Parts: sequence; structure tokens; C-alpha cells
Amino acid sequence: MIQLSYLDYLAVEGQSFLHRLSAGWKIIGLLLVLTGIVLLRNIFGLFLLYGLLLAFFFACGLPLRIFSLTLYPLIFAILFIFVSGFEIHFILLVFLKVLSGSTAVVLLLGTTPYPSLFVALERFLPSIFVTALFLTYRSVFILLKVLEETQHALYLRGGFQWSHPWRSLSNISNAFGHLIIKGIDASEKMYESMVFRGFRNKIHYRGE
Repeated sequence: MIQLSYLDYLAVEGQSFLHRLSAGWKIIGLLLVLTGIVLLRNIFGLFLLYGLLLAFFFACGLPLRIFSLTLYPLIFAILFIFVSGFEIHFILLVFLKVLSGSTAVVLLLGTTPYPSLFVALERFLPSIFVTALFLTYRSVFILLKVLEETQHALYLRGGFQWSHPWRSLSNISNAFGHLIIKGIDASEKMYESMVFRGFRNKIHYRGE
């Protein structure tokens, strides 16, 4: 599981041209990519866009370890397979759009220190909205850590076994409840620690 500290380390210590580019320009680049994802309707155009993003990914020297982050949204994209009636053209279109968007976001997070990113966002977005984005960003990795712990707990309790369906169903339901409770507890602890350190619904960032 990718740790937040590792992603921050890559963003700070990287020396590629994309790491040196200002956060503002990279945010503009992300918006252009997202616009292209929305407007493009042909597979060839989306394939070129995804190929360009992959070229940036490897040119920046980002490790393959974080490439797996770009694949997680495909879990939700799989639902479109059933909606499309297994139409190959539609499935490829959706998958390329999802992969292009997720790769662009990982590129941004892997090459931009998050304080610089939120400083740039505060220039043209309301402070409360930027604060909400920051908390969401931190919470995603907290939830990933909780999910990893839940997977370990599920494995120790036998996990899912086709030979014992009822026990497996009980394990999965217990794991799901554990995930929700631990997620809520972790988010509350994060908020309480921020309040203890002076958080008053606004985060102050140092400029680049």
C-alpha cells in the first residue's frame, strides 16, 4: 500500500523537469487533460493522450510502485462493462478516459509537494474549498491505511473461502464494519490533532 509520506518524498526529492515546473502550470496542465478527456470521443485520440501521460510518468523517474495508484479507478469503471452490454468500443473508451484522468492526477501528486499545490489553489479558489480538498487528500491515505489493516485482519481470520461460504460472509461483514468504524475513528483523531495545533477552519501555507 502506497504511504502518503512516500508520495510526499517523491514530490520533494524529484529532480525532473516536471518536478521543477511551478504548481500553477501543472494544475493548468491537469485541467487541459481533464478537458481533453471530456471532449474526446474517439479511441485513437484518447490512446494518444494516455500514451503522452505515460511518457511523462516514466520521463519523471517516478517508480513503478506508485503506478498501481492509476489503476484503482478501474474497479469502478468495470461497472460500465455491464451497462454497455459488453460493447468493446464503449469499454475501451471508458477505460482510456479513466486511466488518463487517474494518471494525470498521480503525476501531479507525485511531482508537486502538497503545500505548493494548495498554495497555488488558494490563488483562485475560496479558502474553505481548498481546506476541504486538503482534508480529503489526507483522508484518502488514512483510509488506504485502514483498508490495509482490515485486509490483514481478514486474512488472519481465514479470509474468503469458497468451501466455507457462511463463515466467509461473516468475516467479510465484520471486516466491512471494522473498516467503517476505524475510518471514522481515524478521521476524528486527525481533526482533533489539527484543532489542538490551532486549526480554525483555515489552513495557512507558506509560499513557494
